[in-house]
Amino acid sequence: MPGTALRRYLQAVAWVAAASAFLPTGPACAQAQAQVVAHYNAVELKRASATSVQLVFSLNLPQVLHSVLAPQLAYPAFLQQYAAMPDAAFEKEIAKAGAALSAKAFFTLPSGAKAPIKQWQWPEKQALRDLLQASLLLLSMPPSAASHLDPVPVLAQAQAKTGISRAQLQLPAALCPIIVSLPNDKFWLTDQIPMALVELP
Repeated sequence: MPGTALRRYLQAVAWVAAASAFLPTGPACAQAQAQVVAHYNAVELKRASATSVQLVFSLNLPQVLHSVLAPQLAYPAFLQQYAAMPDAAFEKEIAKAGAALSAKAFFTLPSGAKAPIKQWQWPEKQALRDLLQASLLLLSMPPSAASHLDPVPVLAQAQAKTGISRAQLQLPAALCPIIVSLPNDKFWLTDQIPMALVELP
C-alpha cells in the first residue's frame, strides 16, 4: 500500500481507538453496524498493453473480504477473528480471497476466450489487520458518531493471448455494487447486472 494511504489508515485506527475510550460500551454491534457510513466500491480500467488491462480498485475491503471468505460469520465476528488470526493462516486466507475473486472476475473476448483478472495486490499484512481492527471499533460507536474509513486501493490485472479492445467484463457479487470507469465511459455493475460490454481505446 502506498505510504500516504497506509498513514491514513493508521491515523484512522488511532483516532477511533482514542474516541472509543470516551464512549460507553454496550449497544449491539449489529445496530451500530448500520450506522457506519460506507463508500461504494469503484474500479478504473487502464490499458497496460495491447493484451493486458490493469484494474485499479477502490474497495470497502473489510466487507469484500467478509463476503468472499466467511459470509457465514456475523460481520463483527469476522472482523474480530481475522484481525487476531496467526500470520500464516491470515496470509493463506488473503491468498484464498484473491483466488476466489479471480474465479468470478474476467473479461470474455469476442472469440469466447476468457482473460481472468488476477495478480491481486493487497495492502501489507499489518495494514490489513489495522483496517479490520479499526472497522471493528467503528461498529461500537454510537449512531451520533457514525463514521467510516476511506476505501482501500487494490490493484489487479487481466492478461490475454490476443488484444483486448472490446470485451465483456464480469465481476463477482462480492464487489457489487461497483462503479466502473473507463477513459470514455462510466457505469454501474450490480448483483442483478454483474457484467457489461466495455471498449478500451
